[in-house]
Amino acid sequence: MPFSKSFPFFLKEKTIVKETLQNYRAWPLFWIAFIRLFYVSLFERALSNYLLFDVKISKSTLGIITSAGALAYIFAPILGQFITSKIGIRNAILLTSFITPILTGAQIIYLEPWFLITCRISLGLTLGLFWPNCMNQLSKWQKISSPEKAKRNFRNFNFSWNFGFIIGLTFGYIWAFFLNDYIIMIISWLISFLLIPINFAMKKTPKTHSPAEKLEIHLENPVYEEDFIKYSKLNSNSPMIVYPILFSWIGIIFLTISKSIYLFTYPIFLTINSLPSQSTYLVQGGIQMAQLIGLTWINVMNVQKRKNAVVIGLTGIILISYSIFIVGYIWYIAVIFAFAGLFFGFIHGTSMKIMLDYGTAEDTAKYSTINEILIGIGFGVTPIIAGYVVEVSIYPVFVFIIICGFAFLAILVYLFRKIKK
Repeated sequence: MPFSKSFPFFLKEKTIVKETLQNYRAWPLFWIAFIRLFYVSLFERALSNYLLFDVKISKSTLGIITSAGALAYIFAPILGQFITSKIGIRNAILLTSFITPILTGAQIIYLEPWFLITCRISLGLTLGLFWPNCMNQLSKWQKISSPEKAKRNFRNFNFSWNFGFIIGLTFGYIWAFFLNDYIIMIISWLISFLLIPINFAMKKTPKTHSPAEKLEIHLENPVYEEDFIKYSKLNSNSPMIVYPILFSWIGIIFLTISKSIYLFTYPIFLTINSLPSQSTYLVQGGIQMAQLIGLTWINVMNVQKRKNAVVIGLTGIILISYSIFIVGYIWYIAVIFAFAGLFFGFIHGTSMKIMLDYGTAEDTAKYSTINEILIGIGFGVTPIIAGYVVEVSIYPVFVFIIICGFAFLAILVYLFRKIKK
């Protein structure tokens, strides 16, 4: 019986007909994410340390330099998707793999703030060819994979970029005792060239088709077509679309605001206490390790429990930020900042999974694009504001986290009513 908007119908049963899965090669994407975060974690940490501890740059200027790339990234996903539509995902990632080492090396040669800002804006724009395409690629693979393989790809991607961060920062911590931050920048720049050969191992993205669905339509207990269309998107590969997409966006915004403040303020706590910069690598690595635990934990939770994990994540970050006022001891701050990564993992894992499932269900890259724009806003705007605030006092930025946390928590509790069982 054909569908008609004027004719009600009832969905008694939905049987998914097995589709022959297309072959694709996932490991190059995972290795590219690993190498990129390995070198970026080293370079970004070493550059910030060198400017703050050796060049003695002002905190407000450091905030602008830190934010420059992320600010450009607000617009980068739109530009990146336009270019990708012309040259394809594989070529887009290859292009950014060639440009990245050039712009990274330029920052080592000339350390004037205006030049660094220019280079980092350019790097931020090229990122629009990388992360949105990684998310888009995962969504495409998820659509043509079994639920088990889709979950494995999501887990492996999270492992790859997080381990890149963690291992890179671990090496940075060790090297910081024997080398200075400037030499670490040079080493990380050389590592960035590994992106190019790995990229050539990627396959071109095949055209994907939604799995065929066999439907039995009956005339009893009618529902209307729009309800059927909404329900038919729900399958074992995209269960998280029962969450409103706003749930994901709020999680990403809070994550980027709070995490960028933690990463920006810890080195400043060290300068206030006249301590060296080595522990910055260790604390940031600890944050990523705890975040990876949270991401992995989220991956094995059912749909309903992920909602509770986000609430725990927001509440945990609020309590940690409040505790900074109570316990100002520097080593407590180091440990508690690292522990905050677990809560970041809860928020990030759930938010990213919602975004991927919406992209899979609707076969679109718009959700990954919006997700990356929000990341650019959070990581781009926050350090600039924080840089000027901490010139006066470091503690008001944690008040800001607490206020945002309570506001976002209230919105999420309201959204809970719209999450279907």
